[in-house]
Formats: sequence, C-alpha cells, structure tokens
Amino acid sequence: MNRYDFDVRMTPAARDMLRSGEALILDWHRMAVCCAGAGEASLYAMREEGARRRKGLVRLKGEAPIYAARAIFQHLSGREVVLDAKRTLGIRRFTSNLPTDFGLRAVFGRLP
Repeated sequence: MNRYDFDVRMTPAARDMLRSGEALILDWHRMAVCCAGAGEASLYAMREEGARRRKGLVRLKGEAPIYAARAIFQHLSGREVVLDAKRTLGIRRFTSNLPTDFGLRAVFGRLP
C-alpha cells in the first residue's frame, strides 16, 4: 500500500450487528481552532439514507456501507483500518483500530 492509500474494512461481527439500511460512519470532530488537524475520530451507525444526505460524508468504495468525513481522509492515509463491533449489556458498540487520540500529539508524531 502506498503512503496515500488507505483500506477500511469491517469484521464479520460488525457486519452482523449493522442493521438493514444502516451504514457505519467514521466522523471527525475538530477539537481546536488554532490547528486544523487537531481533532478526534468517532465511529457510529446511522441510517444510510441520512448519511447520503450529509454534505461532509463520502461513501467509501466497496460492498460495506461505510461513510467517512472528508476531514478524516488525511489521518487515514497509509493505514489499514479494521472496524469491529461487540455487545456490552445488550448495547452494540462499534470500534476501530485507529489511535484513540488524533489530537496535537498525533500531528507531531507523538502518539502514546
């Protein structure tokens, strides 16, 4: 994989927990005004119909219904992202292998 490509895929568990008509959203939340790259990623499910209408989301190539915020693309470059899911006390929770902190430490290459 070259340094600008990225691969996002879902595990079988994540596919099973995704309901009919839903899509997984890799969203980006800006955390600072001073640095455009400072922010945090989140992962959640929503109706695919609603995801198609949101201007800041782009559907990723492939069979799986995965959408990503345009602002997260530079943080995904060169990565293989795996989206997984599990149930805790009956509540589904989607997770990824992305770092938990994309803030200023990530911008300067100092991830924990």
